[in-house]
Amino acid sequence: MIKLSFMKPLEAFEFLHREQLPLILSFPLEEEKGHVITGKGICFVDKIHGSSRITFYRFSPANLLNSLRYCTSFYATFDMKGTTYGCFMTEIVPGASTMTTAMPDTLSPFMRRFLRVEPSWKTPVIIYVKPPEYGTVSFEVKDISECGLGFVSPAMLDLEGRIFCGIELPDRHVLLAEAEVVYKKDALRSGITLSGQKPLVCGISYGLELFFHSEDAKKVRLYIMQREIEIRKLIQQW
Repeated sequence: MIKLSFMKPLEAFEFLHREQLPLILSFPLEEEKGHVITGKGICFVDKIHGSSRITFYRFSPANLLNSLRYCTSFYATFDMKGTTYGCFMTEIVPGASTMTTAMPDTLSPFMRRFLRVEPSWKTPVIIYVKPPEYGTVSFEVKDISECGLGFVSPAMLDLEGRIFCGIELPDRHVLLAEAEVVYKKDALRSGITLSGQKPLVCGISYGLELFFHSEDAKKVRLYIMQREIEIRKLIQQW
């Protein structure tokens, strides 16, 4: 038996090919002009070309391959014997019904347990927090799962320890939850300067772990499922 903790990419993709196990693909998808979300789909390994290239086929949902034609890279995750791994796929060459990429250099354990989606620009999810220096403030949520979310603040917020927050879903349900900051870093965007293109700081990006009541977690889970269906339909329209 192969020890997966030491598995090389070639061994992993040979296993996926032999067992005909799917990969989940995540890629940038422009829902509205300037509003990029993450599209998802599945495919299977068709052929392995030595140790340098992989050909994929059996793409789902319909038209997934059309969406991937506009990408320079995508992220792939797959489950093997109880462990989930992830890797970036580059050097994409699409065909009529297949797609060939470079063999990734490394595999990394994928630790995220819950499905995460980006809300629609037209029907955003809003978070309300109350830092002591500002009182109640609100922000559009960048991404959300049933146990966490991310948002960007234009200024640093004092959100230490356990806090209470409100989450407003597009159906106008407002859910209250305890939360805790799990990461805080500069939020970057591209900008053109005299020396060329470089990232510019546009605020502080926060990641919160959320502690919902079980009934409220169901409402978030339902929203995420409905949002996934919307994104799937968007991919099918390409």
